[in-house]
Amino acid sequence: MDDDEFLAFIARHTEGSEGVVDAAPHFYAVRPRVEDVLAQAASIVGPLRAATTTVREIMREPYIGELDIDATLENMVGKEFPERDDWIVQIREERRHQVVMMMDASLSMAGENLSVAAVAVAIMAFKIKPEDLAVVVFEDEARVVTRLDATDSPQDVIRSMLDQPGLGVTDIEAALLKGAREITRARNPRRSGLLVTDGRPTKGAADPSDIAYLFPHLHVLLTEDKYMDEELCQSIAAAGNGEVFPVRTIQELPQRMLDVANGVLR
Repeated sequence: MDDDEFLAFIARHTEGSEGVVDAAPHFYAVRPRVEDVLAQAASIVGPLRAATTTVREIMREPYIGELDIDATLENMVGKEFPERDDWIVQIREERRHQVVMMMDASLSMAGENLSVAAVAVAIMAFKIKPEDLAVVVFEDEARVVTRLDATDSPQDVIRSMLDQPGLGVTDIEAALLKGAREITRARNPRRSGLLVTDGRPTKGAADPSDIAYLFPHLHVLLTEDKYMDEELCQSIAAAGNGEVFPVRTIQELPQRMLDVANGVLR
């Protein structure tokens, strides 16, 4: 199916509703939407390549790493015979980054918008290891979908996220507090918070930017609409030593998420 058909199909299964939802039909409806979300995310991400960095170290075992000729020769200068620690190799190691994502799932994100948001979350789930990603969804309260150090599959993460009905008001303060508790569990010095919102809180603190310092880096993906508060988002990002990434339409969110994953979080 093309993008428009995909969004229409997903929207039918993610619209907020009132009353009791029968568990069995809901379960069977979840399965195709999760797979479609993942398929759409995979088509955007393309071939998966882990970000790597080059580490130079003393050769410990033969055939591990590539000989760094310049560094090795420099160590041997003036010596009749090379010593064991003179041999330097280059080893490519995976460059990991722990991310706590806080995704707006309030009424403005219901239906098709929540579907697109799920694709964006799936993109991040594909780009980094499961144990390096925490996802918090929020509306009038914040809920952890997956925690750092958990090994939840992308399927489990998206299924849990789509269970959020897309109702209620927007409590950014609650999202940041919940996300801050997650970021304290991170052990990698390379760790960041990522807030996805229009920046218009309708519950909690009107200006939650004073919480942003709890994150080593806090970036904001600002979904632009008539309700957005760009000034508040700029304030939150500045207080969190991060950046604001405008998203002109909700349909651009997945590609913007990929840009952030490939750039800022590498």
